[in-house]
Amino acid sequence: MGLEFKLEVMNDCTALGLLEGDEVLVSTIEQPRSNGKGLAVFEAAGEHFISAFTRFGNRIMLLGERIHVVREHQVRIIGKVIGFSFVAKEKAAAFADATAH
Repeated sequence: MGLEFKLEVMNDCTALGLLEGDEVLVSTIEQPRSNGKGLAVFEAAGEHFISAFTRFGNRIMLLGERIHVVREHQVRIIGKVIGFSFVAKEKAAAFADATAH
């Protein structure tokens, strides 16, 4: 994996304003802050997911659509989300414009 990569959103994440098909740009060298404001990409059980988070000792509280508390060893922080590409929203807007006439 390079210093930055794009990750396609596979499921709607309405709490973050992301829809399936949108893309996020992830930096593997920038570390996300655990203050609940920035977004991080995590890996657990071979799956990647995006969430804001905070830490409590050896626990990580994932602040997504629902709050999940996991032990630090259950997830791996891949990197920090540094940009967005709202592909799904752009496609939806283009479709709406095309069908409005």
